[in-house]
Amino acid sequence: MGFDPFAIGDNNTKMTILSILDRLGPISAKKMHSELRKEGISISYQAAHKALNKMLDKGIIIYEDRNFSVNPKWVSNMRMFISQLEKEPGSVKEVFSRLDSGKTVSFTVLSDIEMGYFVLDFAYHFSRRYNSAVSLNLLFMWTILPLNDKQYKMFKDILKRCSMYVTSKEDSTYDSIMKRHWEKAGAKVAIGVPDCASNCDVIVIGDYIINIFWDPGHLKRNIEFNRTIIDEKSLDYDGFYKILSAPTRMEFIIVKNNAVAESIRNKTLSYFK
Repeated sequence: MGFDPFAIGDNNTKMTILSILDRLGPISAKKMHSELRKEGISISYQAAHKALNKMLDKGIIIYEDRNFSVNPKWVSNMRMFISQLEKEPGSVKEVFSRLDSGKTVSFTVLSDIEMGYFVLDFAYHFSRRYNSAVSLNLLFMWTILPLNDKQYKMFKDILKRCSMYVTSKEDSTYDSIMKRHWEKAGAKVAIGVPDCASNCDVIVIGDYIINIFWDPGHLKRNIEFNRTIIDEKSLDYDGFYKILSAPTRMEFIIVKNNAVAESIRNKTLSYFK
C-alpha cells in the first residue's frame, strides 16, 4: 500500500500513537499500551496492538528491532502533500463572485490532487445553490480514492442534489476500475467516448464551464501509467500517489455562459441515451 494522506482520519488512538512516538521515539507494543493508558485512552493491549498493525499496514509507522517508530517516508510525503494543499487558487465563494459579475476566472494548480479538490469544492458549493445536472468530460477517468470521509460525504451530497454524468476518452482497465467507483457513489459513467474531450477536460456545473488544460508531459505520464494496470490488485499505490501529488501546472479557465453550458451538457447526456 502506498502513501495515503487520509489513513489516520479523525481516529484519536492513531493520533495519540503518533504523538507518543514523536515524543519518545521507537518503543515496544507493551510500552505503547502503557503510554496510551497514561494519555487517558481506555484500551486493551490487544486493541492497541491492532491499531499499531493497521498503521503499519498503511505505512504510517515501521517495525524494527521489536520497536515501532514513525515512518520517515510517510512524514516526508505528508509534508509535501500539505504544502500542495496550501497553494489553493482562492476561495470558491470568491471565484463564484467574480464569475457572477461577468468576469472570466483563470488560475493554475500545481498537482492532480489540488485540481480534484477544487472541482469538488466548486461542485459542492454550486449544488447547495442549484440542482441542475453536472457533467464531466474527461481525457481519462479521475480517481475518487484520495477523498477522506468528509470529502466523500461532500461528493455523495452533490450526487443527492444533482445528477452527475461522466464521460472519459480513454477506455483502459484503469478507467473501468474508476468507473465502478464513481457508479457505486451514484454517478452515471461512459468510458471510451472518443469525442467527449479534445485538448482539455471540460466540466459543466450549472451555467459554469470549467476548462482544465493539462501539462502535456504530465498527461502522457498519467495515461501511460494507467495503461499498465491489469486489474485493481495490480494497482501500484506508490506510483499512483506519486503521480497524483507530482508537481505540475494545470491551467483552469472558468466562464459563465448559460447557452454554452446547456449545449455541452446536452452533448454529454446524448452519450447516455
